[in-house]
Amino acid sequence: MSLSLQRQIGTTSSFRIPQVLTEARVGGRCGEILGLPFFVSSLFIFAFLFAFHKRFLLLWNILNHSIFAMKFFIDTANLKEIQEAHLLGVLDGVTTNPSLMAKEGITGKDNIMRHYKAICDIVDGDVSAEVISTDLEGMIREGEELIEIDEKIVVKIPMIKDGVKALKYFSGKGVRTNCTLIFSAGQALLAAKAGATYVSPFIGRLDDISTDGIALIEQILTIYRNYGYETQVLAASVRHPMHILQCAELGADVMTGPLSAIEALLKHPLTDIGLAKFLSDYQKGNS
Repeated sequence: MSLSLQRQIGTTSSFRIPQVLTEARVGGRCGEILGLPFFVSSLFIFAFLFAFHKRFLLLWNILNHSIFAMKFFIDTANLKEIQEAHLLGVLDGVTTNPSLMAKEGITGKDNIMRHYKAICDIVDGDVSAEVISTDLEGMIREGEELIEIDEKIVVKIPMIKDGVKALKYFSGKGVRTNCTLIFSAGQALLAAKAGATYVSPFIGRLDDISTDGIALIEQILTIYRNYGYETQVLAASVRHPMHILQCAELGADVMTGPLSAIEALLKHPLTDIGLAKFLSDYQKGNS
């Protein structure tokens, strides 16, 4: 096979050259069985692969996403709320940011680091801890300090130019990252190409400016599934239970929101009415 043909195949298909050659050999054997010349049968196999391999890849990604349940993260630095969500039995992780830390009165580097450790001691899953620096060297330095706290720490990186560089750096080191402040599909695509573990599109903040945040989740998921990116879509800035349900319908990997939004999923007036009726009827028959 000529070098030019190898390059063409390598750039137009997700299959590697050895795999294509193997399929060609299979085509030849099939051709022998069917009484077709090797060239004709191999050409048929090549045409089939090029026509349908992207559809197979899309189907595989859809099935792959369907295997795993949507993860629930809580977006807070409040230890009591984290503990409450953990005891509910549905908590898979925690996201934090400097604003949430400040809201709880956690200030000073040592106190912040201790607080991250306290969070890690409660939960079993990932804990996103955000860097403060906006330059590459500073983000790398802070990220390396954060991952020393606990193996559950995921380094949270802002979607800026040096942030993308930091994502690539940490990806190369095997350090998990969460790219935050995502407001467009283009930003999510850059983060995925740089190797981010998670991207966090802020759907509530988009809704606040009359933009459809859920539509962004759908767009990012489509792009990722088209090309098989392993980056997980973490729907952030979730405000209410409908956000959670809409993200679940689309197949978002993770949602992070306040405890109130998670607990709101429990509520339905007919559940309350039905339970009251059951208990009332029990009391009538057993008093």
